[in-house]
Amino acid sequence: MGEVFAGFIVGYALSLALAPLAAIALLRANAQPGVAQRLAPEGTNVVALAVVLHLFGVLVLTAVGIVLGMALAGLEDRRPDAGLGSPNAVFTVMVIALAAALVIPAIAVPAIRPYALAAGAVFAVVFGWAMPWLAQAAP
Repeated sequence: MGEVFAGFIVGYALSLALAPLAAIALLRANAQPGVAQRLAPEGTNVVALAVVLHLFGVLVLTAVGIVLGMALAGLEDRRPDAGLGSPNAVFTVMVIALAAALVIPAIAVPAIRPYALAAGAVFAVVFGWAMPWLAQAAP
């Protein structure tokens, strides 16, 4: 059960950091015509946009954290081998593969390539390494 709670905590913490950064990035991208202008038209309140992005992030990232926590709990019962700086190497490799699968299509768009690579790296580090360590520290 500690793994699922660790996934929830990590997902929530990531959503707290994601909301203001995503709002600022979206408003900066608003200078060029495209999707950003449709999502955040000129004059959009940054605080309101951050609240909406935070709500979306909380719902999605905590759900992802809970699902990954259940996967970690299942893998801990079967193969708790440490490796790659993580208490569970199989889970960490699984999260890295998931992050790569989500980021590879976004690399084709040059405008979001740096954001996609950074988001993939943060996703892999937070869910792949921080979550198993947090779950291991649970009583």
